[in-house]
Amino acid sequence: MCNRENDKYVVMRNNEPAAVLLSVEKFESLMNELEDLRLEAVARERLTAFDGTTISHADMLKRFED
Repeated sequence: MCNRENDKYVVMRNNEPAAVLLSVEKFESLMNELEDLRLEAVARERLTAFDGTTISHADMLKRFED
């Protein structure tokens, strides 16, 4: 079992790292951080392509009505 003292274990095969075992808590934390970084990259990419054109909230609601 993983514990707070050692939150990951490296599985070796032929003296080479083959896998890592870690707690569910640590795994979920890593996945959340990865998702945050992915969303930041998407936002930065979209900001570079932003031409300054905006639309009001009311116009957006009209555009996407049923």
